[in-house]
Amino acid sequence: MIIDMHAHAFPDELAPRAMEVLIGNSGVAAFTDGTLAGLRASMRRAGVGRSVVAPIATKPGQAASVNRWAARVHREFDDIICLGSLHPLQDDWPSEIEGLVAAGIPGIKLHADYQLFFADDPVAIPMYRALADAGLFVLFHAGVDIGLPPPVHCTPDRLARVLDAVPDLTIIAAHMGGYKCWDEVEEHLVGRDLYFDTSYSFADLGPERMTALIKAHGAQRIVFGTDSPWTDQSAEIANLRSLALTEGEKAAVLGGNAQRLMGL
Repeated sequence: MIIDMHAHAFPDELAPRAMEVLIGNSGVAAFTDGTLAGLRASMRRAGVGRSVVAPIATKPGQAASVNRWAARVHREFDDIICLGSLHPLQDDWPSEIEGLVAAGIPGIKLHADYQLFFADDPVAIPMYRALADAGLFVLFHAGVDIGLPPPVHCTPDRLARVLDAVPDLTIIAAHMGGYKCWDEVEEHLVGRDLYFDTSYSFADLGPERMTALIKAHGAQRIVFGTDSPWTDQSAEIANLRSLALTEGEKAAVLGGNAQRLMGL
């Protein structure tokens, strides 16, 4: 089964405005309309068995409503796994973690640039510790976000410090460990005990460096992701299959590692 570990969709009533803002900020064309229906149509065309939708609570007060939506989506669709989200400055993150576990949600998404905290800020460490204890993974947006100005809040060195502080936290560093920060990824993260996802990285890295980075980190610690709707799922699968990897490595990246990670 092909599993897209990094995709996005919005509630139907919010999707048009959200897509308008995001396209305007980034200048990046979209391949779906940002709805769950649009994502699922893309999945059928591409042969994706499941997609992991990654919402973001951009403010401390948004987490509860984001997680209610996530729980409903996670429950209603057998081809969608929906993550939750938290904000380290919200007061009620312990109860939100309990709710995510009860809903069967396997992890959360954090985007420190939108949420305006640095990934290794000491204020976030207790939350990471609680997530590790609860068995929930964290998908971090890592590296540059082309729709937002500096500073970059989740750089490879900051993620390395998170790993040092909470070594048993399961981390997925999106965009091959840090979008447009790949020299620093090689310096601080390659070979460490965390996952990278492949989302929105093929075009910038190119096939040779993409292959080299996967092999250096280990294909068993790479999960396939597309960042849909910002890339085309079919094209991203073709990109992965074109790399100079063994068939076993490709199968692991396209779905086997994600199945193991989420206990599917």
